[in-house]
This record gives sequence, C-alpha cells and structure tokens, in this order.
Amino acid sequence: MPRNAQVMLAASLAFFFVTATTFTSLGYVLYTMVAQLGWSNAAAGLSFSLLGLTCGLSSPLPPLLMKKIGTRMTMVSGCLVLAAGFLLASLASDLSLFFLATSLMGIGFTLAAPSPGVFLIATWFPRTSARMIGFYFMIGSSGGIVGPLIVGTIVGLTGDWRLHWMIMAICSVLLALICLVCVREAVKVESVEQVTGAGGRGGDAKAPASRTWTVRQALLSPAFVVLATVMMVVQMAVTSNHSILVSHIANLGQGAAPGAIAMSLLAFAGTGAKGITGALCEKVDPRGILVAGLGLQSAAMLLLWSTPLVILACAAAVLFGIGWGMAWLAAHVLILRYFGASIAGDMTAMATTATTLAVLGPIIAGRVADVTGSYGTAMLIFSALLAGATLLAILFLRAPASLPDAARESASDDEAMGRMVPAE
Repeated sequence: MPRNAQVMLAASLAFFFVTATTFTSLGYVLYTMVAQLGWSNAAAGLSFSLLGLTCGLSSPLPPLLMKKIGTRMTMVSGCLVLAAGFLLASLASDLSLFFLATSLMGIGFTLAAPSPGVFLIATWFPRTSARMIGFYFMIGSSGGIVGPLIVGTIVGLTGDWRLHWMIMAICSVLLALICLVCVREAVKVESVEQVTGAGGRGGDAKAPASRTWTVRQALLSPAFVVLATVMMVVQMAVTSNHSILVSHIANLGQGAAPGAIAMSLLAFAGTGAKGITGALCEKVDPRGILVAGLGLQSAAMLLLWSTPLVILACAAAVLFGIGWGMAWLAAHVLILRYFGASIAGDMTAMATTATTLAVLGPIIAGRVADVTGSYGTAMLIFSALLAGATLLAILFLRAPASLPDAARESASDDEAMGRMVPAE
C-alpha cells in the first residue's frame, strides 16, 4: 500500500475511533453507570462537560507537540492518553476518578484528531487536499453512527459497562500501534502556523484571494459576533443532546436500546447533511441554509419535549441531526466567505473557542432533570435558545462591508491570534 494511503487510513481510523468512543457514545454508558452507581444527573452532566471542556482547552497542544515530537508521536500520545482515560473509567466507582477519566479522554481526542490528520492529509495530498480532508471529516463523523451501537451491543449483551471501557482501552493501544507503523510526515513541522494553516491548502477556488481583514478587525465585526453566538447555541444543544438523549428516550418506557439507535440516527443524519450542505452552499445562500438548520433543530427539540412516543423521538433525533449538519457547515462556509480564506482558520478557531461555553449545557440539563424528574424541561429550554438563535440570524446576520483601502494597508499579520484547526 502506498505511504500516503497508509497515512490516510491511520488518520481517518483515529478520527473515526475517537468520535465513536467519546462524545456520541458516552451518553449511553452514563445511563447505565448512573443507574448502578447512584450518581445524580447533574454529576453525570458535569462529567460530559469536562470531556468537552478539556477537549477545547487542549486544542493548542497538537501544533506545539507536532513541532516538538512530530505528528506521528503526537497521535500515538493521544491514543495512549485515551487508553489511560478509558482504563480509569473502567475502574471508577466515585465521581472524582471518573471526572479525571473523562478529562483525559478530552485531551486524547484533541491529540489524536483532527489537527494532526488535517496537516498530514494537506501535505501528503497537496493537489487534492480539499477533497481528501472532506473524506477525512466524513469518515470521522461516521464514528458517531456506529459508536452508540457498539456500546449498546457490549453493555446489552454483558450488562457490564466496565468491560466496555476495558475493550476501548485495549482498542486505543492497538490504534496507537497502527499510528506508529503507518504515520509518516511528508513535511516536517517547523512552526505552529504550518499546522493551523493546513486546512486552507488546496482550498476553494472561489474563496477570496486577497486579505481584506485581520483577525482583530474581523472579531469586532457584527457578522462574526452573530455567527459565534449561533455556533455556541448549536454546540450547546448538540453536546447536551449527546449527553441526555439516551436517558430521555429510556424514560419513555422502552429502555436504553432505542436511545442508542436514536443517537446513531442523529449522527447519520448529521453526517449526510454536512455532505449535502457543502455542495448546496455553492448554489444557495449559506445564510438561508443556516437559518433553516437552526429552525429544524429548534423544532426537533420541541418534538422531543412534547412526544411520549419512542418512534417520534427517534424521528426528532433525525430531524435534529439534519439541522445540525446544515447549520454547522453553513456557519463555517459563511466565515470563509465573509472574511476570506487567508484568515478562515483563525476565525473558525475563535468561533470554536466561543463554543467552549457549550459545556454548561449538560450540567444545566442534568440539574433540571434532578429537580423536575425528567429532561423534558431542559429540551424545551434548548428549543427556545435555538429559536432565539434563528431570529438572531434572520434579523442581524449580514455580510460585512469591505474595509476601506487605508485599513487594508495597515492590516498586520501579527494581529492573528489563537490559531487552530476546527474540530467539526
């Protein structure tokens, strides 16, 4: 097998694995753990939030480590950190140990994907990097489809959530060995900027060629504030749905198995919607797609809140996944079109940093469930937040006016800050 194919295989497998074993499947395992260990829903939500928080806060680590120890060892380290997190989770009986475990999972996720994978693909496939990175993200997202089903099978057949974590730890070590054997760098990382700019290589031919905006100027524009706010609301709803959907559907009376199916359907719909939306944005205004996606998510959360039927709850999960894929990708396309390809990575990083506040969602949902006895009220709250984001985008999201020539001439690349590659 050619070396570039080996690199693509290992990087995609790593992204697939971390997606399947963390965010999309943790909600299923938490449902079983909470029941057996007697934890509160708020505590379970906090463990999920710690996963997202450490994943976001550790985002600057991959470029730095790739410069110091290389991309291959960065990915190997990520897999081993994941293995440590899974091992601790298998041993957990108290919350403090499990909090540490989910924190390690978040760090391991960041080190294994997507920054290293994007850099590898951009340098091994210089002429077709945009297409190959698209495949990479699609493969990574598909991990969310099979992850809940794998967890449901293991826990359903054995009734032992500790066994699930042990199996995932072993698989993480095996993945580390695959990365050690298959991953090689086509270009050595000499600076952090090489990594953070990798996603723009082989980019969209229709993207603006000249640099009109600096990062600081773009950050202060109303368009970016609206987009960052919308993305934060979307990420909060998505993160919360991942943490509570299984438990919510189980409370409808048919156990956790339909919840695992709903989680997979959500991920499948989101993955497909992202693929279709990418092509659709070339023909339709992405702003309209963003608004439609937000509206679909709000309607889906409202349906989840109101329906007592499992089949309708699963349909709502599909609807939410479609809306998520539409809104998330459209927001990224708008950032590219509004501010130009030269700083698109920086602006996406800034928007992603703002979405760190989304980790509060599972905590709020868990607390609401402890007080009210169900997640229904939390879903109604998220539906209202998404409806508000929809109105915000309709009323205030407009393409920013180009900067005057004097501002262009005074723009400095040194104003760029906090570069990273988007995780989704």
